[in-house]
Amino acid sequence: MTNVFQKIADMGVKGIVVDVKSISGLVSYNSSIAEQLKTWNGYTQAPSFDYLQNVITEAKKKGLKVFASMSVFGEGYNNEGIRVGKVFNDPAFSEIQSQVMTVSGEVKKITDIYSYGMLNPIQPKAQEYELSLIKELVTNYNIDGFVLDYCRYYDINADFSDYSLTKFKEWAGLSAINSTDIVQSWKTSNGAVIPNVVGPQYKKWLEFRAQTIHDFVSKAHTAVKTINPKMAFCSYSGAWYDSYYYVGVNWASNKYDPSANGFSSWATSTYKNTGYAELLDMFMTGNYTSTLTGSGWWTVQGQIDGAKTVLQNANIHYGAIDIGNTSWSDLKNMQDAITMILKQTKGIMLFDLVHIDDPANNQFKQQLYESVKQAINQGMAGR
Repeated sequence: MTNVFQKIADMGVKGIVVDVKSISGLVSYNSSIAEQLKTWNGYTQAPSFDYLQNVITEAKKKGLKVFASMSVFGEGYNNEGIRVGKVFNDPAFSEIQSQVMTVSGEVKKITDIYSYGMLNPIQPKAQEYELSLIKELVTNYNIDGFVLDYCRYYDINADFSDYSLTKFKEWAGLSAINSTDIVQSWKTSNGAVIPNVVGPQYKKWLEFRAQTIHDFVSKAHTAVKTINPKMAFCSYSGAWYDSYYYVGVNWASNKYDPSANGFSSWATSTYKNTGYAELLDMFMTGNYTSTLTGSGWWTVQGQIDGAKTVLQNANIHYGAIDIGNTSWSDLKNMQDAITMILKQTKGIMLFDLVHIDDPANNQFKQQLYESVKQAINQGMAGR
């Protein structure tokens, strides 16, 4: 950490986001609540080693701020048959894992279909548990900010459990509800199960899911600010707002009405009330494309412009690039993305450190500290 953090500081970066709870639900800090991640890929930490505290100690020496992120509703991962996490080893959590719709219209537990063991966000036990971890983290560690990640549904085909349908029926004031009232039939697209023919309650269902996530974000905001009012409360989401409703997230300002701005096919007139941008001090969008210019939600410029419209200056907005998983045309393409985002947003999140540090984890097969530094310098020029 000492060596790498020095390289980061020399690159011009001002802070780091350390993932302290992965999708498996295991944590990288001293917790009295969650199981700790102590062994990975053949390496084992010393029993007394506190990973997060060591990050804080070493980062502060280099003048770096430390933000801690959590994969909120992730509580299990099936790594080629090796199953870790509470959805696999705790029956109470197995019962509240997300239930997903298959293309044939059958409802299955998420771990029967996918490798991710995500919880159903509307389950009270799921919310209580995740809030307890957030409170523990913020109470015990001197971090500069807390970041929500995976604070969402798995995808558009989740969660179709009886519990969710009952809660939706109550919320919407319906006398009865069937899953076919929401989506009549399903199809697959690029391996994902998505609606084929939607039902009469589809748009209200989308609002209900977004309201569920909004209300949890509000609870998390209150929890963090009650413990430390000065701590930055942040979130990360994909920049593709036009389809992000698939995971039940409305990261827009509550002043932005998608139903009146070209999205009436999925947004109700009251969907805008689920926007949670005002709850965040800082928001990071994943601008994960190598196409820089042009309009629409799948170019970097289009995403920047779209986010500006959607967020309405409700928070500090940082863009982000995915260094190791984006197919760049060349090194300059990656550098230009960094420069563009730095010039047009408040800053940039570089995902991920391993892509910069390890030549095996980027397409250029080289360390990228110097290349990223050049792009940062160009992006910061004139700011």
